[in-house]
Amino acid sequence: MTLDRILSLLESAIEDYHVLDRWDAPCPPAYKPGTMDQAWYAKAWIDTVQWHLEDEVRRRDLPSDQLLEIKRRIDALNQERTDAVEALDLRLAELLQPVPAVNGAVRTESLAWALDRLCILQLKRYHLRVEVERSDASDDHLAACGQRLAAADGQHTDLMAACAALWADVQTGQVRYTPYRQFKLYNDPATNPALYGGQG
Repeated sequence: MTLDRILSLLESAIEDYHVLDRWDAPCPPAYKPGTMDQAWYAKAWIDTVQWHLEDEVRRRDLPSDQLLEIKRRIDALNQERTDAVEALDLRLAELLQPVPAVNGAVRTESLAWALDRLCILQLKRYHLRVEVERSDASDDHLAACGQRLAAADGQHTDLMAACAALWADVQTGQVRYTPYRQFKLYNDPATNPALYGGQG
């Protein structure tokens, strides 16, 4: 597994989703189940479905019951995304640093969470490219989206370089691979007062 391979898997999932373009479409078994290839592909699929549900939930013509249904699905996907990234962190730690570098430096986020940001950035770039190619949009809209796309492309270059540096530092033991847990308290009935207090 390499950083370039992960990027390719993220991009493939985004492209494949948009062939179907249905946010109720289940993630296909594009790779062998249980492999890191399928895990990264599925993680990007979750992000892409959630992206489109975030679009959908902002429609002003949605009935309140449908709005609530979509919002709850977004919450569920957000937890799936968190679980997926945390599982990928453990797999990357085993791959890149099977013996923990106890004296290594620490970073503000783990490699899997940095790659999660890379996936979201790929989604932004994909949809900005869609916007700059629209034939029904104004010149001002096309220009604004073109500027955003250029900025996102620059961020992509920087983030790829940062991820590559972190990858190398983890492999050499200069950085200790530390998986950071998110602890989504609001999703747990045992830690959300609105749920355990009898209001849910």
